[in-house]
Amino acid sequence: MKILIKLTFALIAIATFSSCSKNSDLDYQKVLEEQRIKDSINNARIEKILKEQAPTVKAFADQNMVDAKLDTATGIWFQVITEGDEASYTYKVLNNSLIYPTITAKYKGTLLNGTVFDQSEAGKDFTFPLMNVIGAWQLAFFPKAITFNGNTYKIGGLTTSGLKKGAKIKIVTPSPWAYDARDSEKIPANSPLYFELEVVDIK
Repeated sequence: MKILIKLTFALIAIATFSSCSKNSDLDYQKVLEEQRIKDSINNARIEKILKEQAPTVKAFADQNMVDAKLDTATGIWFQVITEGDEASYTYKVLNNSLIYPTITAKYKGTLLNGTVFDQSEAGKDFTFPLMNVIGAWQLAFFPKAITFNGNTYKIGGLTTSGLKKGAKIKIVTPSPWAYDARDSEKIPANSPLYFELEVVDIK
């Protein structure tokens, strides 16, 4: 998942650079239009999948989560079990880009039929840079918005504060925010996934 803040400022930089000549401007406009078409096609594809998977994901949340909440923008259902230590971490923006923390966590991931496809080992927590995981995890960790140095950045996370040390959450996500159309030995293509996640540490 690419954060829109980065994309926005990249486009501004491109716009500034490409204004040097008419040819550059034409090339820039062509690139923008090609990207717009690609994004439109992909967005339509994602919207179709989200609509198709919504009943299955909702049914799973109803059966396996208590008072689950729906993030309408993504179709992800989530249940915050423990809020975590609010003072343990502050999400920040530097040079108009998100700072991605490093996470230590315990987790279990399953298909909606109950098959466990991955989990942290007993007594051995999993440490990873947040930028290296699927979109659903990034959405779970980042807050809805970050206020930093007097500016507010809309990020689009699931919760107001984001996940902090000690937080526990359950999420069930449509496939576009998981592994999408990629197929693997343990996860069929276009599979909605369920995760139980505990944040051991965040830096």
